[in-house]
Amino acid sequence: METLEQMLTDKEVAGVLKLSRSSIWRLARVGKIPKPVKVGFNAARWKYSELKAFMDAAA
Repeated sequence: METLEQMLTDKEVAGVLKLSRSSIWRLARVGKIPKPVKVGFNAARWKYSELKAFMDAAA
């Protein structure tokens, strides 16, 4: 059975990384953090596992 992965909004990612929402989008655009996954017409979410792996590698 497949488990559902936790998805984070830009606001939640900004809180975790202690950056502004605009900084999160800028860093994702240039490839400094994982890119979000589109989950709808006007919605994007970050996979928690990808963000955690990024933070672990950066530490």
